[in-house]
Amino acid sequence: PVDLRLRHMQSDQRAAQVVRTAAEMAAWHEPSPAGRAKGIAFAERSGARTAAVVEISVDNGTGKITVHKCWMAMDAGVIVQPDNAIAQLEGGFLMGLSSVLYESITIEDGQVQQNNFDDYQLLRMEDTPEIMEVKLILSAEKPEGVGEASTPVVGGAVANAFLALTGKSLRNMPFTPEKVLRVLNS
Repeated sequence: PVDLRLRHMQSDQRAAQVVRTAAEMAAWHEPSPAGRAKGIAFAERSGARTAAVVEISVDNGTGKITVHKCWMAMDAGVIVQPDNAIAQLEGGFLMGLSSVLYESITIEDGQVQQNNFDDYQLLRMEDTPEIMEVKLILSAEKPEGVGEASTPVVGGAVANAFLALTGKSLRNMPFTPEKVLRVLNS
């Protein structure tokens, strides 16, 4: 997956550097512990180039995906406030993870079934990665937007890790336990 992306990024060396950096941070070529796998994704949003590698496991009995680790790299040109950019990447990733694993509105007989946060599932502290590392790539290019630059990479990284782990593809978000079990048992 890393080499495939790098082959398609020959015209954008900044993007390639972001992918290489995230892969190096995650020790991409080293195997994951038994029962876990890594997945990578890349996105450009508002000019910022972001890559993320996640390491996941799946409970084959319940269908629950756990994201244990996350490594992200971003090139957004000159970064004026690095601490804020890191916070944006971390927050955007967690917001994306909530959407990818849980968030869904259901409608029955024309009525939305969720009324408040007691019946609309969101990511909880217990579901956040044990490790989340971020690296900002130094650049002299013009500043780019960093707001939620990491959100688009979450679904791809989780789906790619799931494919590496199980040999099966998740194609419909959110990747709820019910959907994961259907894929695992198909």
